[in-house]
Order: sequence, then C-alpha cells, then structure tokens
Amino acid sequence: MNELPSAGTRSLIAGHSARSADARAAALRVFVGEEGDAPVLTPFLLSVAADVAEYDLTRIEAIRVLPVACVPAGEPAAEVRAALIRLAAEDADPDVRNAAGVTVFGLPGAEDDIERMRALIAAEEDELVAENVDAALDLYVTRETRVTLKGS
Repeated sequence: MNELPSAGTRSLIAGHSARSADARAAALRVFVGEEGDAPVLTPFLLSVAADVAEYDLTRIEAIRVLPVACVPAGEPAAEVRAALIRLAAEDADPDVRNAAGVTVFGLPGAEDDIERMRALIAAEEDELVAENVDAALDLYVTRETRVTLKGS
C-alpha cells in the first residue's frame, strides 16, 4: 500500500524553505506526525538535522520530532538511530550532539545501541552533553528493566 503522507506532513515539508529560521523551528516544535508519514517525514527530518547550514534550533527540533514521527521498528528505526548516533558523535554543535544522543533512547530498538552509546558518552568532551546522554541512557535502562520485571 503506497499511502500519501498526512496533509500536515506535506505542508511542513513543502513550506520549510520558505519560512524564516524561527518559523521553521516553530513549525517543527508544534508538529505531530501521523501513521503513514514516516517514509516521507523521516528522511526530511534527518536531512534538516544533518544540515550544518540550518539554524541550530531548527536542527534540534527536527531531531526531537523523530520519536513521534511513527518510525517503524526494525531496519527503519535502526537507520534513524545510526544517523542520530553519527550526529551525536561528530556534529560540531554540542546542542545538536546532546539532542541526537538523548533522542536515540526514544526510538524502537535502542537496546541494540547501548554499548555504542556508552562509548559515545565516554568519548564526549562536553561534560554537559555527556551527562545528559548518560542520564537518558540510565532512564532508558531503568524503564526497560521495569517493563521486563512487570512482564515476568
């Protein structure tokens, strides 16, 4: 089934470049994806997040939308996590690294990247970024442990 993305997603993407930097960030801040949007929305969000010429707050908002973009589990989520991990490890902007690192734990399958994220945290030079990503990892592990224990 080749479903079209929602009207909100089409509008977000079509109007992106015509908006001011502040308006682009604001549009992403209030955006909520719908089921079926991920195949179009996810590549758009990742391209905005990776665009070093883009306003940093717009990049961060694009990253923050990813967990609510209805990214399917499995390979699609793994690809998004890998892109976020690259940003968290390599981006020059510590705020983008922070947002990317924290957001990894809001996506399906994050348990597959725990060791990789621990290495990223250990290598992070910005103390605040390292602490925030480590806190997100701790919260994720705690939440997953509780879910496992409840299911036993």
